[in-house]
Parts: sequence; C-alpha cells; structure tokens
Amino acid sequence: MSEIINTDSAAKPLGAYPHARRVGNLLFLSGIGSRNAKDNTIPGLELDAEGNIIKYDIEAETLQVLPM
Repeated sequence: MSEIINTDSAAKPLGAYPHARRVGNLLFLSGIGSRNAKDNTIPGLELDAEGNIIKYDIEAETLQVLPM
C-alpha cells in the first residue's frame, strides 16, 4: 500500500508526479528541487529577457535544498 504526498509548501513538481510517495517505511521523493514555492524562481539564477542564463550560483541553489 502506498500513500501519495503533496504539499503547498514546496514548488509544484515539473511533471505529472507527486512531491513524495510513502510505501511502507520508505519515502520516495520526486519534484523536490531548489525552486521557490512562492514564485517558482531558482535561487542564484539570473536570466535575461530571452531566458538565457546571465548568472548561476550553485552555492545559493544548494543552500536552498539543504535544511539548516
């Protein structure tokens, strides 16, 4: 038996899948990333008007996904 887990506290998944699924005592995560739940932006990423990357800060993105 499995349980599908979705939350409004995280950014919406980019595909047709839940944030997580619990099967027994295992938890499988999907759709979890560094995107901001409020506006779907990625920390440390700056784009120009055409959507090209101007600046990319992997440290800022990493810190977004690690609990501190």
